[in-house]
Amino acid sequence: MSDTTSKVRRKTAGDDAPAISLPDVSGQRVSIDYASNAVTVVVFTSNGCPYALAWHDRIQRLATAYASQRLQLVQVVCNDDDLQPKDSLEGMRTRLAAGEVRGTYVKDARQSVTAAFGATATPEVFVVDAQGVIRYHGAPDADYDDPGQNAQFVREAIDGVLSGQAGQRATTSPAGCSVKWRVELLWWDGCPSHGEAEDLLRAALEELGRADVRVERVEVVSPEQAVERSFPGSPTFQVGGTDLFAVDAPPALACRTYQRADGRLSPLPASDDLVARLRESLARPWDLPGWTDHRKTASRSASA
Repeated sequence: MSDTTSKVRRKTAGDDAPAISLPDVSGQRVSIDYASNAVTVVVFTSNGCPYALAWHDRIQRLATAYASQRLQLVQVVCNDDDLQPKDSLEGMRTRLAAGEVRGTYVKDARQSVTAAFGATATPEVFVVDAQGVIRYHGAPDADYDDPGQNAQFVREAIDGVLSGQAGQRATTSPAGCSVKWRVELLWWDGCPSHGEAEDLLRAALEELGRADVRVERVEVVSPEQAVERSFPGSPTFQVGGTDLFAVDAPPALACRTYQRADGRLSPLPASDDLVARLRESLARPWDLPGWTDHRKTASRSASA
């Protein structure tokens, strides 16, 4: 039975920062220890987004400017690289070899860390103190097109953490390109509903106008894979490894049931329920309540 009350919890100032353990370009897993540094700057970024590129050098300079004050810079490439090929491991290696990237540079191929933070944009910044508490969340500064801004919002937050004082602002609206998400449809061949589930999913994305989201079918074929993919039954819809219909059930090669609003059980969720959960999980920055645009309208890219 599905949990019909689950909601996306986006992290912001005052929240505990989620754990980060992701592979670098060599495949070596890197685990971030917030307590090992005075301040950690986590940036969800892209090698192809024009806004991430415009802010890139300002963010890299943070690693140098605060090197003596125990700052660690963590840059997470978070897009599905089928949708943004420049965010592939090859693209990451190219930038690293060119000396364009400072600090820790990792790939969130499963998009699980991106989903855990609730990030929606590239770039999107989280400043975390040594206790693992987010002290700032939002854009690097007020204008991607003005290098003189010099990541002012982030610097103010870093200075606040280092001085033990509250920064001038705890949050600003994330600004940039939307994260290029992938929705995974997990299925088991022992249930006949997976074809209808794919049709339902594609229709829901079409209703939302989200042609920018890729659907990936994942066949679950063993109990071990069911455990590894947190698969409670077929069909299951996941974004960033998170079940859109969270359920308290053990992983299993089994058919899954969904509860409709009128109490009926069904092998598929209701269309409007799936649309609502996709809308929430796949939110773009401008879909968020109270969003303020730090980008220049005249210069917006079609890839945003």
